[in-house]
Amino acid sequence: MNSKLKTTLFWFVIIQPFLDIFYLYQPPITTFFKFSPATILRILIVAIISVLFLWTSKNKKLKLFLGVYTIVLILYFIGHHLNAMHFHSLVAGNFGYSLFGELFYVVRMVLPLIILVVSYNIKFTDNQLESIVSWLVALVSGSIVVTNLFKISLSSYVNQRITGNIFSWFFNKQHGSYFDLASKGFFNFANSTAALEVLLLPLMLYFLIKHTNAKTIILSLVQILAMFMLGTKVSTLGGIGVLVLMTFMYLFFTLIKRDLTFNKSILGILFLFIVLSGVLYPVSPAINRTNFDAQIQQERDGDKVKVKEREKKLEKKSKEKSKEKKTEQVRKETPLVKYIRKHYAEYSINAQFIEVSYPYYADPTFWQSVMKWPIQDRISFRKIEIAMLNRVKEVNNNPQDNLFGISYTRMNNIFNVERDFASQYYSMGIIGVLLLVAPYVFGVIYLVYELLRHFKTKFTLRNTAFMLGIVGILGVSMYSGNVMDFLTATFILAFFEGQLLIKVKRQPLFKEHKISLIMPTYNDAATITDTLESIRTQAYEAWELVIVDDGSTDNTKKIVTEYIKEHALQARMKYVYKENGDQLNAIKYGAQFITGDYVNVIHSDDTFFDANVLSKMNNRLALGDSDGILANLNKVNNDQISMGVQWTPSYIGNPQQIKTQTLWLGRNLFIDVAFWEKDIFLNEVMANYLENNTPNWLDLQRNSVRALNFENADFNVINYRIYEENYINSEVGNLNVLNGELRTLVSLLGHYQVPSYEKQYKVFRLFNKLKLLSIYWPLAFRKASQKATTGRILQFAIQKRVTDFEKMPYLEALVKFYQFKDQRQLKISIPANVPIYTGADMRSFNQKLVDGKLEPFYMTLLSEMRQGFTEISVAPDEMDKWQTIVQFLNIQPYVRLEMRG
Repeated sequence: MNSKLKTTLFWFVIIQPFLDIFYLYQPPITTFFKFSPATILRILIVAIISVLFLWTSKNKKLKLFLGVYTIVLILYFIGHHLNAMHFHSLVAGNFGYSLFGELFYVVRMVLPLIILVVSYNIKFTDNQLESIVSWLVALVSGSIVVTNLFKISLSSYVNQRITGNIFSWFFNKQHGSYFDLASKGFFNFANSTAALEVLLLPLMLYFLIKHTNAKTIILSLVQILAMFMLGTKVSTLGGIGVLVLMTFMYLFFTLIKRDLTFNKSILGILFLFIVLSGVLYPVSPAINRTNFDAQIQQERDGDKVKVKEREKKLEKKSKEKSKEKKTEQVRKETPLVKYIRKHYAEYSINAQFIEVSYPYYADPTFWQSVMKWPIQDRISFRKIEIAMLNRVKEVNNNPQDNLFGISYTRMNNIFNVERDFASQYYSMGIIGVLLLVAPYVFGVIYLVYELLRHFKTKFTLRNTAFMLGIVGILGVSMYSGNVMDFLTATFILAFFEGQLLIKVKRQPLFKEHKISLIMPTYNDAATITDTLESIRTQAYEAWELVIVDDGSTDNTKKIVTEYIKEHALQARMKYVYKENGDQLNAIKYGAQFITGDYVNVIHSDDTFFDANVLSKMNNRLALGDSDGILANLNKVNNDQISMGVQWTPSYIGNPQQIKTQTLWLGRNLFIDVAFWEKDIFLNEVMANYLENNTPNWLDLQRNSVRALNFENADFNVINYRIYEENYINSEVGNLNVLNGELRTLVSLLGHYQVPSYEKQYKVFRLFNKLKLLSIYWPLAFRKASQKATTGRILQFAIQKRVTDFEKMPYLEALVKFYQFKDQRQLKISIPANVPIYTGADMRSFNQKLVDGKLEPFYMTLLSEMRQGFTEISVAPDEMDKWQTIVQFLNIQPYVRLEMRG
């Protein structure tokens, strides 16, 4: 149930931009539905999320808090309604009041708070959050950029098609004013869209810094372009400000706090974005608007003589009295009223305000005072909006308005104030602000306190980037408004604030976690001392080492035991010996001796890159974001001279990585060098990587294949020695690698269908060579491939590795098994003393096969595979053994195990 709730919340956040399309809020849709269908859909989905959350939550204190909050909210609304019923103004109709409209508004304001609570109680991984941010940026910024380029975007200010795209800013001086150029795509409000962009940009830049690849670079560039295209001051200046701040934050966390490794490429990308912003800003719609407003202000208030004459005339008319008969109509038609009606345009006062929002004839004295304002105040919408509301409250003269507000419907019928928190204060009062919008601010106050209180541990680039986005959107809402009342922005704000709160709340404080190192070794007497020395000299001292001698025939034991004694490391290094059983079995054997919090496997012919590797790994793993960290390796020759770095691919965590892995012929997409959480190592890695020789980031032991939550390190960890005697270059190493690849491929094809596999494989190879896998999107479906299709792909994979596979008994039998098309049942029993092989035993299995010493049972089984079968009749006590055998032989998805009656 909890996974369903998480999935529902995931997609609910991603679809928000679709629900903010302009046309969903316009006739004929709103005429037909009375309300926007997007709002109704949101209410329904949040109701489903609420039910799922309350059903799965076992937190009684939280439920009690929600109950108390609901009661307080109900009591407040009753007081709010009663206060709204006693209202007086100078305008006929008292600006209207609707109980249903008021209730609907409160419900709308509560919905994002529900998402905030749910998000705070359901933790998403950073990989999942990156996926959400990427989707949102692609949908919001991508649609703005595309519609701008094709000139089909709506203008940010007048809801009409733009007349020029971004290229027009440079090459066509007659393209129009900012009204014609600012592009909001097809979204409803430019202000709320700009605020959303301010929230998303630092998050996108954080993931760019964390995973610098084609996807994050393209998405960041698209978002920056979209923020300029939007054309509002918020989006343009906000984008530049966030870029500069994130650049300084990157330098701080790399050069001063040293949480991250400095990368010149990342700084170069950020600098190029800043340069691009500097090029776009002088020709952007935002600067166009600023110049336009300044010009209008100068034209309308430039002649001081005319201004003084206008002021004298206004003062004179305010003192004149009507000479006509004192009818009601005449009382309204005073000289002042007539003057205002005829001349208000000369004072640059918006017609909507003075004729509709707060009619001049109802309160001419108020508008007379406004007309005396300086020109910069008269053209400021926000100042006039707030002045009108203050006047309405003054006329009503009810102190309770401060607590309960004058009602949302009345405020909205006057004018929607373009300044959040002030808007809610006038409509809902102080209590309404505390209940409906202040929780976001309270969350920020708590976050600031926690980040500063635990500066070393919690003040990270990740947390401060999220904080910058949240503070940014709240700052925008207070400056330009149209954010807190609009659901797209507030839902996404609530989600990310909830995620930051749960991260900061639950992030463990810094401590030295014990790191367990397992070192399998076989006849590496010539190199093992260098490996031991690289461990002993680590600056981080909370480690232990288990050395598993896998039947060495050289003097490895003597070298190791003397080294331990010489450096008095008996408490931290443990040497154990076992009969030769190959590398994976040696690691499994050593796992029983580990006692640490994290686990790493270091081979006896490799060394740690420098003395700070374990310290950096502890800092990364202590964040609690992942199941494990994949690391970079520095390839060196026998003289320890670097031959280049093999970087951990930055696209790990991409939701498409399993589908991409399916196209890589079973070969591991990522590097095997890893640090794991101990529980993950013992429960997941042991069963997959060590038992079955499959990638350590994949869990293939369940009905549904899944990826573990791995991250990539941004620093080198291993000096990987390249020489002819490498295990990977041996026949045994090649055999084990191939077998593991085939097992991975078969397991994945048992869950996925990949149309036109060979063609897609070529496309994959091209993207891989171009370093573009981060934006590669393979076509694959969650459905088991047909047996014949798997057989064809399997043979394709084998031939890539072994051209004469027909001479190898196992590979020949495997290919023929998949070529069998009919139905056939196999009846065979497992002898009592026959060994049950796993993927880690492939070397001994093949050695026996080559030497003619393989157990007759397996020889018979290979013979039967050549003939083909689809079902095995199994005795009840043999079921577990048969499941291991068919998985070892790479036929498991296509063989039914029928228990005998």
